[in-house]
Amino acid sequence: MRYSVHETRENKLYKHGIQVFKMLEFHDARKWLAESYGYCVGLDQDVNVKFNEYWSFFMKFNHYMLYLKGDEELAWFKMKFGEEVE
Repeated sequence: MRYSVHETRENKLYKHGIQVFKMLEFHDARKWLAESYGYCVGLDQDVNVKFNEYWSFFMKFNHYMLYLKGDEELAWFKMKFGEEVE
């Protein structure tokens, strides 16, 4: 999987942002995260529900982002999908 990891600055809920470069790989990662940490809503959705504390996502045309709570979740992500490749 091709992705890059960035530390978030303005997001107080999630420490790591992961940009995934291919849509099908993004969906595979979302499926794995939902199975591992439970379902969530996207950060761009204007709904009144509690966000999943472990992960979320943002999706816009050709822009696929995952957000993870901390270092432990990022370590599990890297074990599953390998090290980042930009």
